[in-house]
Amino acid sequence: MFTELTKPDERTLRFTSMGLSLDGMLHQDDALAFQRSQIADAVLTEAVPTDLRSSFERLRHKHGLGVIDYEQFTDVADDAIGLYEPALRARFTEFYRGRAVPFTDKDGRPQPLTSDRYDDIAERLRKDHLYLPSSDGKLARFRGMLTDLLRWARDHRLLRGQRVRRHEELIVRMRNSLSHARPHHICTPVEATLGLRDLAEFINQLWGVATPGGRRYPAPVRREVLAVGWNPTTRTQAITRAENLTTDEDPTWRWILYRGVHDDYEAERFDSRYVTSRFPAEYLWGPGNAADAVAWRASHPPVGDEVDPVDRLYLLRHDGRHLYLPQTPEVFAAAPLEQLRGHWYLLRADIGIDAFVCVRAQLNPHEDHNNCQCPVQRLARGTWSKVREKLRHLQPTLAPHLPVDVRAQTPMSWPRAVEIPGG
Repeated sequence: MFTELTKPDERTLRFTSMGLSLDGMLHQDDALAFQRSQIADAVLTEAVPTDLRSSFERLRHKHGLGVIDYEQFTDVADDAIGLYEPALRARFTEFYRGRAVPFTDKDGRPQPLTSDRYDDIAERLRKDHLYLPSSDGKLARFRGMLTDLLRWARDHRLLRGQRVRRHEELIVRMRNSLSHARPHHICTPVEATLGLRDLAEFINQLWGVATPGGRRYPAPVRREVLAVGWNPTTRTQAITRAENLTTDEDPTWRWILYRGVHDDYEAERFDSRYVTSRFPAEYLWGPGNAADAVAWRASHPPVGDEVDPVDRLYLLRHDGRHLYLPQTPEVFAAAPLEQLRGHWYLLRADIGIDAFVCVRAQLNPHEDHNNCQCPVQRLARGTWSKVREKLRHLQPTLAPHLPVDVRAQTPMSWPRAVEIPGG
């Protein structure tokens, strides 16, 4: 299993079958294989233009060279930041290929421009002050810079997700720092790897392809039929896939069946009318004992589905001194009359708790929330009727649905409302 090095003064033994040494060193071939494995799935969709794809492949090649030249990892991390703007320029040009870019002047008079080259567009922008109408009808000055292109991509839903907005802002600052003052620095292989993977997610998202399991622009997640149960006496809890329940389970346990993501670490807090989990959860049956759950599944065989984990709408109610947990649009639209009073907030967020934290900070007199940096988009606030009108505009086909009022009775359950100081 071991082979001794040839030099008599070297006492290090190497694991030849693994490429490892007892002093922690990795054989260069194995190191290269490992680094390649870290970016194996960081590939671009076929729709990406050839020039952009070639630039990305050069970064992948340099990433491998970092095994023998460590500073290559720094070049990869830095150059990846520099590719965000070329990617946006390529997407902008392709988006308007064969038709005019609907530029206007500051008064809204059309100033259309047709070109298959972004350099032509940039030249025009240097000469004239041009504007692009946004989805809300407002005119925004378009200088063709990275911030303008990011705003344009967001406005056309080419980019998605609220938490990643902060990452996009960071990309702008990092690009500017590297462009104007690039002090000597060293990036680690981890930074280079994450930089490449994030860039691949960004480019693919621009061309309409989300990343399965992605950390920036994730694809829809798979939901399964799950069961959360608890012992009413001991308060012991359990979470499992619904098919694992049998009629032999302890009959004193209570179970709820719902559609959700199995590895959601907040699943034990399931609430049919309020958002308590990271990923969307949908009530199906319960509570009841395991035998009844098995019988229900036999007569109503539910199936899994997929849901988009980002850019979801949440509604929160502030009534008196209490702020309630987020609700989905379907539950909000079907709320009973006694739950319509108070002040409502409509926000777009990736996770319900992000919306809750933002509104709570706004209401708390002891917090300074004027410069909100929360990963949310505030859409409307006011009475239930006012917010309902905005929601109807955003989701014209919304079907109100008020599920049975149940929630998991476990030690991890959250209260449905918190008290706001001075509310």
